[in-house]
Amino acid sequence: MDPIFGTPQRPAMPVTRIDAAGRPISLDLRPPERNTVLFTGAPGMGKSLELGKAQELARQQGWPCVRVDASPREPLENRFVRAATRELGGLRKQYGFLGLRKLKKTIKDLTQRARSQQNGAEVRVGVAPVQVVAKKQWDAPGRDGVGSTLDQLATELGDLAAKKRHPVMLMVDNLDVASERDLAALTELSAHLERSGQRVYLIAAGSEMAMTRLMTASAGHSGVATGVTSRYDVRECGPLSSDELRPTLTEPLRQAGIAHQPEAIDELLHAAGGHPGRLRDLSERAVALIGNRPDGLTAEVSKAAIAQVNAASRVVYQAEWSSCSAAEKDLLAKTASRGARGLSMPAETQAAGPGNWQEVDTARQLLVARGLVRENPSGNRISIADPGMRDWVEIRVGQSAAHAGVALPGSAAPSITPQARGRHAEGPQTATRQVGQSTFTVNR
Repeated sequence: MDPIFGTPQRPAMPVTRIDAAGRPISLDLRPPERNTVLFTGAPGMGKSLELGKAQELARQQGWPCVRVDASPREPLENRFVRAATRELGGLRKQYGFLGLRKLKKTIKDLTQRARSQQNGAEVRVGVAPVQVVAKKQWDAPGRDGVGSTLDQLATELGDLAAKKRHPVMLMVDNLDVASERDLAALTELSAHLERSGQRVYLIAAGSEMAMTRLMTASAGHSGVATGVTSRYDVRECGPLSSDELRPTLTEPLRQAGIAHQPEAIDELLHAAGGHPGRLRDLSERAVALIGNRPDGLTAEVSKAAIAQVNAASRVVYQAEWSSCSAAEKDLLAKTASRGARGLSMPAETQAAGPGNWQEVDTARQLLVARGLVRENPSGNRISIADPGMRDWVEIRVGQSAAHAGVALPGSAAPSITPQARGRHAEGPQTATRQVGQSTFTVNR
């Protein structure tokens, strides 16, 4: 049985995302404005879903489409060649055997070129039969420049599709794990597509820092100038408003015949924090808790579902926290202590001082890229993206502060009040220290 709310790749009630100008960002609703389209956003915000929509459009129209996931262990060029090989059967039906001959030969050549090669050296010292042998092996450099394989593959696919006036889509998902060489190859491919004038489109998905990584990689490898942001059609998959998310929750419930209270819907929307994936998890848990209740989804059921999802997510929160640097943990703790309103970054960088503000700003960029915090539209405040993680961090930092006897960021200064000593008291003078809601007795 299909889930009531669908799956991440096939939601029961898709959202039509729009940009700041009110235009849809989906390629099936608004064609590309450049040869390179980059979907950016935090993890789980729907970037892969947008690639899926474009891929489905290409399938319906009969356009050539090659989609791969980036990997830190295998060059992107190898993955594209292998994916194109898998598409040969469908392309043969579309363009005929004779029309495919040149592309098949090109793919065969690229496959041979993509095979890893090594150089080796051997030194022998001494006279037989006793000799000392030293050997060394290293990877052989590629015979072509960075990106030449992708350029050639794109050209051949473009020539093939041009016979029927079809566009070509080359898709790369999970751009954040790509190596610097892969990013340089994509930057070179983008420049090649712009120069060629063919209807070949590179469509990629990555985090908020994907653009920065592309520019940095291009400067070091491909020789393409870094000031080429105008070449990219950037479409952001940001957090959704409650009004945008509400139909994705209420419509599937209505179709399933499940009664629901407005207060229950509001509870789930607030706990989702604008994240469609988290809303799906909360909603599925809430539906599972309804059971035989005649009143259906109530506010109490929603609160119970939120508590269960947050409890189940503690392992994820702990893993995210453990992977943070000291500066990132400090910034997360301060942001959590400010609640839903978030932390003012200008004030934070100013407080850090001339020698430390860069470290604070770098921590902010990395947390935003990982989707742990998000910026407001003006970019001067950050808040923790997941309300569940915000509560978890606040509790964790509060416990750590209590054990250490220190105050939380932004809390009132601790007060020390001497205790009156009893007539028979022994030992040094004592005092109480108030930290948040905890009171400790300390020696003075």
